[in-house]
Amino acid sequence: MHPFESFLKDFVPELEKKSRRLNQVLWILETTGSKDAADLKADLDTEYRLLFNDESVYKKLLEWEKNPPENSELKRQLKILLLSFKENMCPKEILKKISLKESEVGLSYACFRPKLDGKEISENELREKMKNEKDPSKRKKIWEVSKEIGKELAKPILELVHLRNEGAKSLGYPDYFQMQLGLQEVDGKWLMKTLDDLGSKSDAAYAKLITNIESELSNRFHVSKEELGPWAWSEPFCQEDPLDSKVLDDLVSDVDILKSSHTFFHEMGFDVNPILDRSDMYEREGKNQHAFCINIDRRDDIRTLNNVKPSIKWYETVLHELGHAVYEVGFDEKLPWLLRAPPHMITTEAMALICGRQVYKKHFLERVVKDQNLMDKAERSLVRRQLIFSRWVLVMTYFEAELYRDPSQDLNKLWWDLVGRFQKVRAPEGRKGCMDWAAKYHIGLAPVYYFSYLLGEMFASGIQKSIKEKTGKEILNQKEVGDFLRAKLFSPGARLSWDKLIEHTLDEPLSSKAWLEEFS
Repeated sequence: MHPFESFLKDFVPELEKKSRRLNQVLWILETTGSKDAADLKADLDTEYRLLFNDESVYKKLLEWEKNPPENSELKRQLKILLLSFKENMCPKEILKKISLKESEVGLSYACFRPKLDGKEISENELREKMKNEKDPSKRKKIWEVSKEIGKELAKPILELVHLRNEGAKSLGYPDYFQMQLGLQEVDGKWLMKTLDDLGSKSDAAYAKLITNIESELSNRFHVSKEELGPWAWSEPFCQEDPLDSKVLDDLVSDVDILKSSHTFFHEMGFDVNPILDRSDMYEREGKNQHAFCINIDRRDDIRTLNNVKPSIKWYETVLHELGHAVYEVGFDEKLPWLLRAPPHMITTEAMALICGRQVYKKHFLERVVKDQNLMDKAERSLVRRQLIFSRWVLVMTYFEAELYRDPSQDLNKLWWDLVGRFQKVRAPEGRKGCMDWAAKYHIGLAPVYYFSYLLGEMFASGIQKSIKEKTGKEILNQKEVGDFLRAKLFSPGARLSWDKLIEHTLDEPLSSKAWLEEFS
């Protein structure tokens, strides 16, 4: 027996126990906004990180890397542990400070509600007003309110950025962004080249789209195109289709979102009822206003958090989060604990994204609605959404790269320069010195993640193409498709690196080709 195998028998049970406890407390924090839960989460997060901060163990792992075990699963577990140890081998004091600051920022996000006309307003309510308000001056006020959280969180987020950079530099990396790419097994030059290539090849389609959007919004709000700003879109970051959002909400207003989602996955061969039973689906005070899926124990305790309203966006989101969930349900039961996870968020995002897309597709909608014209609008909206979102990912990725390279620069200017460059959205007046960038949740609490969405969209289009070629099916909610996904995408877990898993699923490396064919 290789000595690494003996090490795993002692180390993994302790790791598993601490991971499960940390996830349980994180769930309490995100569903209640409890200060006690935030404090405990910080302590447990520190304990968990310190498991990977033992220099003597790290040296053993490096020695075993030179003389690795022959078993491929053991080799992969060794690689995963080496990356985890490398990330956490910075000074313990930095790890503790990062845990405390992340809990502080997380609590603020969960509890913050901006005020509009003296009344606290939830994110759902704010988005609803942005969809429906006709008066440009009132829309501008609503949009400005959506950025209030940035003023509160910019300082602690910047403190986090400096701490993360300090940790990265102590490990020999130029900054945290570059460190994270390395630890995620993503080549930075390849990433930026791939994103730039997708952007340039879809530029013509986006230019045509933004011209149409500006014309429509200009007519809708009776202002010139030059007077348009982010306030004219249907949500605060201009990352979603603004043209038919209200109409499409009406399209699904009578749909039982949870029941329909259950039926969709049941027809693929997955029972999501146990997941829904454990999930937290509706908004309330103190609860995180976003959505996510969490696997508490890497076994059976998989949950989603949502804030469901009768809208097409929440319909998409419920399917998206359940897509993450069934991915983890589908892991090979024989996989060891360390490999019962996606190898990268790119692969699980692809499954979530392809599920969420279904609410805009005619073959899905015709089961719950009858209006042919509205179904056609939904399919056209999906194309617009993909083009719009691709530009938003470019903004986020370039901003984060620059944020960690030089956090002392004028970040609000950087933010609006990138929004203008990629999204072609004009910065409104009076934002100099503001902290609009800090209003985006992922900047503080899901750093160096956003590129995964666009690579996931590329992979999702590749999956759609492969499903048609290999099963003869174009519609997702069929058992043959579920079987294909379980065998090709889900079952390996982290047994393969993310790029090898994509090749295993598509029989070719990841590229933007299928996405460009589908959407530009």
